[in-house]
Amino acid sequence: MSFFKKLFGKKEKPQQEEVVLPWLEAAKSPWGVRLLDLRPYTHQMISTTTEKRLAENAASYMSDDGLSFVGIQPPEQETIAADICFKLEKSLLPGVLFIPAMMEHKWAIYYHGEKIIFVRSWLREVWVTAETVQENGQLRVTSITGKFLESEPPEFTRRLLKAILATHAMRETVPVPLPSELVEEPIEAAQWAFSVLGNLADCGVFEDDFDYELTRPLRSSSLMHIAVARGDLHEVHKFIQQGIDINTLAADGMSALHWSNAPQGTEAMSTLLELGADPNVRSAEGATPLMNAVQSNKAAHAGVLLKAGADVNAKDIRGFTSLHRAAEMGHVDMVKLLLAAGADKAIAAGGYTALSLAEHRGNREIIKLLRG
Repeated sequence: MSFFKKLFGKKEKPQQEEVVLPWLEAAKSPWGVRLLDLRPYTHQMISTTTEKRLAENAASYMSDDGLSFVGIQPPEQETIAADICFKLEKSLLPGVLFIPAMMEHKWAIYYHGEKIIFVRSWLREVWVTAETVQENGQLRVTSITGKFLESEPPEFTRRLLKAILATHAMRETVPVPLPSELVEEPIEAAQWAFSVLGNLADCGVFEDDFDYELTRPLRSSSLMHIAVARGDLHEVHKFIQQGIDINTLAADGMSALHWSNAPQGTEAMSTLLELGADPNVRSAEGATPLMNAVQSNKAAHAGVLLKAGADVNAKDIRGFTSLHRAAEMGHVDMVKLLLAAGADKAIAAGGYTALSLAEHRGNREIIKLLRG
């Protein structure tokens, strides 16, 4: 039996009995190569298990920083050379690259000690590690130890590593490599893809020499971000003293100051501002921490940010302001706070002002405030 037939994990069945997988011909493909659309299978699949340990493992990663996996060697000790590059925004900080949030996620991925660590989610076992170097604004994978399957050719290991990082850590849709021997068996190919990449496998390619460019930077949810979420201010001070950029964006595209909206109290937010965090730092989508505080209806956090110099009229990449958010979500007290801080009621984005959004929602109190 070839290695492609040895699918690890439970055999899972889609909710519907008959699945048709469309082909997208090269002329219509964004990548100029013939693709198999896996979504009718991978997006319909539900993973289940009767083994309590596997279910517990799959749900155990939400607060896991990955440090417990440092130093663990993969069961397969073969090491192969690699030269795979990923664009960085500034630098990649130690922390979380991806944590599974559901049974259909097959990997937890961490970055520690210049190594990328791939953990098989249901088993909580390290299966692959990759040595890296950071140079010229890139993270370069120089070698890979272990296998994503029980056995696989080296070139397929390299292609899988790139695809798993792209789909999981970088949230990019890319054609995942499929075993060429399954080209006449699309359902088997989709089953294989689901067992390796879960519901993050959207489309697949059978050509062995196919490659693609990635557009997004690779980011981690750094240990500093995690310390902020935990309210561990001692650790936050330690990381800043080590020279970590306090405004670095996490894997979700948000800074530590954005993350400091999560705790109920404002101590973490105040500490970050005292340590030099930019009150107007932008997320990957152009949102400021004030916008996040407004959306979460956290007036105390918004007040801290405004006192620290947050721009009340800052616009995200779509042109919407904090006042737009407060009006649309019906946060009356937040609207009052923003107006008192000088929010401009006339700013329009996408054809909407804060007033028109409030009128659409029928919120009379906010309409009255904005017309006043």
